[in-house]
Amino acid sequence: MRGPEQGDGDTGMTTTREQQLTEAFVALSDTLGDDVDPLVLLGRLIHHSVALTAVDAAGVMLVNARGGLRSAITTEHATELTEIWQAQTRQGPCVEAFTTGVAVHAADLEACTDRWPDFVPVAQAAGYRSAHALPLFLRGQGIGALNLLGRNPTPLTARETQLLRALADVATTALLCWDRQPLRPQDVTTRTQAALSGKAVFDTASGMLAATAGITPAQAAQQLHAYAAHHHQRPTDVADQLVRRSVDPHTVLTSLT
Repeated sequence: MRGPEQGDGDTGMTTTREQQLTEAFVALSDTLGDDVDPLVLLGRLIHHSVALTAVDAAGVMLVNARGGLRSAITTEHATELTEIWQAQTRQGPCVEAFTTGVAVHAADLEACTDRWPDFVPVAQAAGYRSAHALPLFLRGQGIGALNLLGRNPTPLTARETQLLRALADVATTALLCWDRQPLRPQDVTTRTQAALSGKAVFDTASGMLAATAGITPAQAAQQLHAYAAHHHQRPTDVADQLVRRSVDPHTVLTSLT
């Protein structure tokens, strides 16, 4: 939900808003010099996108080697379903934002059935009534789109859109320029593909944990993140160890109990 704006006249609320903004930018920029985990960083982006604006769910779609968009991370499973459908039909706000290079706003999806005849029914069935998308760039090169969904008809203010643009710019810089080396166009593509590969490995590892413990993939993902944090490892590295069988699923499932 939309947080309190600065200048409301309520000092306490203004301070809270300022603290939220500070925490968001620190979380997205404090990894600029480190070997960052792409999924963790993108997770921070979508978490703060929801916390600081009127949207209820968010996700990131990244361009793959063939030029199509693929879901990288979402706040909700239903959001990922809408992204998978956009990728398959090549239709929807993220596809449009990525293709045109400009932000796309649909405050009421009911009015967009002619615009996106395949996407709108799927989004509505998933419980969403509004959709927005911002293109993601680095050095002028498009790398994907930030997906923003609302359960009610929900416009975004100009201030919210500017904030989301700033958050996305900081996140993409941290994601792709963490080693501070000169970045060539092919490097952008390589690192974007690495993020998508990490997503695939993470999903496989989460599925392994879910099957082993009889829990949902979402619960398994939480367990994997918790194990990685406890052992000061990147979640994608732990996921890779699970897939390669160098770490037993039971070790991850029981180490924190």
